[in-house]
Amino acid sequence: MFKRLRTLRVSLAAKCQMLFGAATALIIAAALLVPWQRMEQLTDQINTSTAKALCDDAIARHIEQASPRDPLWFLPSTSPTTRPSAHLILLATQNESKLAVFERRALKQFADHPETDFYSRLVTPEDGSSPRFYYVRPIRAEANCLQCHRPLPSTIAAAGSWQVPAAHPTTQGAADLIGAVAVNMQSHVDTNQLLLNRIILLAAGLLAGTLATGVFYLITTRLILQPVRVLQETAEKVSQGDLNIRSHISTGDEFETLAKTFNVMLGNLQGNEDQLRQINKSLDLKLNQLAESNVALYESNRLKSEFLANVSHELRTPLNSILGFAELLKDINDQAAETRSSRYVQNILSSGRNLLELINDLLDLAKIEAGRMEIRSEPLSLSDLFEGLVGLLKPLAEKQHVTIEHSVAADVPILLTDGPKLQQVLYNFLSNAIKFSPPQQRVVLRAQMDGPEKVRLSVTDAGPGIDPEHQQLIFEKFRQIDGSVTRQHGGTGLGLAISKELVGLLQGSIGVISEPGYGATFWVNLPLNIASGPQEVRMNLMLT
Repeated sequence: MFKRLRTLRVSLAAKCQMLFGAATALIIAAALLVPWQRMEQLTDQINTSTAKALCDDAIARHIEQASPRDPLWFLPSTSPTTRPSAHLILLATQNESKLAVFERRALKQFADHPETDFYSRLVTPEDGSSPRFYYVRPIRAEANCLQCHRPLPSTIAAAGSWQVPAAHPTTQGAADLIGAVAVNMQSHVDTNQLLLNRIILLAAGLLAGTLATGVFYLITTRLILQPVRVLQETAEKVSQGDLNIRSHISTGDEFETLAKTFNVMLGNLQGNEDQLRQINKSLDLKLNQLAESNVALYESNRLKSEFLANVSHELRTPLNSILGFAELLKDINDQAAETRSSRYVQNILSSGRNLLELINDLLDLAKIEAGRMEIRSEPLSLSDLFEGLVGLLKPLAEKQHVTIEHSVAADVPILLTDGPKLQQVLYNFLSNAIKFSPPQQRVVLRAQMDGPEKVRLSVTDAGPGIDPEHQQLIFEKFRQIDGSVTRQHGGTGLGLAISKELVGLLQGSIGVISEPGYGATFWVNLPLNIASGPQEVRMNLMLT
């Protein structure tokens, strides 16, 4: 029952009232059961004691009046309704039809259960008269019965022999039962008084139950349920977001302690909420500042890109003129065989070409960051591309005494991609490989399939190799492994950064495989087909 109450969706007040009501009813019922049973026992004892006295008197009169000459003494046969209040029933002389119903039941009970001492019954007549009490006590054969009830000579002579009469038909199997003493008397207990006692007892129980229920109701309502309701209302308002509310309970017990603890928790929550509100305001301010900074950075980056593009374009025009006039001076000096001036002109040409390369790189980078570079997808044969790159870089390779080898796998098809941009990426790979390879070494350019829809292009050199911690840095703008002014190899640090951006435009991926002292392999994975048009590329913005 208690488990079921715990699982029911019932309020605490209803549970307490139901449990206290059930407990009150159970306690009062148990308390009334004892006096009720005792009253019934006292009622039976009044009639039983009177009936016992009548039975003892009847047996005493039988002993006094019995004659030694009579085989068995018995009262005259009369009808059950006219018999005296106490009479003897001797089985040898009684006919079953002459016995009353309760007498036959009593004899049957005595025969079936020899240990039974009496049989009683209180009967209320149908005519509404006073109740009657019936009481029957058994008489069993004992040794002293033969002092009076014994065979006489005349009886023996007349009958030839004397036998104890057979048992009554209703008492077969109980040979020691020879009769009974039956009492039929008016009940000494007033039925109305007994009913009144019962009513008074029930009324007392009802009054006690009512008082107990009222007392329990007041106790549970005032001392238990009222503080619980206050805490519940406070918790509901807190759940709705009201942290300013407090629970006021002054009971001087655990509920008051619980309310104080609850109020302390609410105070802490309110303090934390105020602190969080201040932090949120600070975060909002920081976010606004960051947004403004991002806008300024975006604008600065845009201006930087436009500046680089404009400056690169403006610088490239006069630089081309300078290089052109330097070429003319070189041709004139070569004809005049002036060695010193030819060397000066050669230095001018070399520096000018380097400067032109730097300007072109800056211009490409500015176009990529500004999103102005578009993809033109056209069919491309990698074999033709490799041969053109080898021819283009052959003078540089011969100058460094490096051999370039190239190979294209037989299963590599014609690509649909932007050839010039891919050529620029591979050109950067090959120029770096030639620059960093020792003399008498070879640079290998390969193309092979990497899955059903991608091709892998790689350039392998025999240079000094790259440490693992530097392999990601070399793809950043203006980053070189050796950044000192005394480095052996020149360069701006933009070649691999531009290659990474171009590969992104070609919808591919780029990377390097290298160990110090074992050379390096730069690779590019590209799809076989790409679409033309502008490409969205995620670029790392850098203020310089």
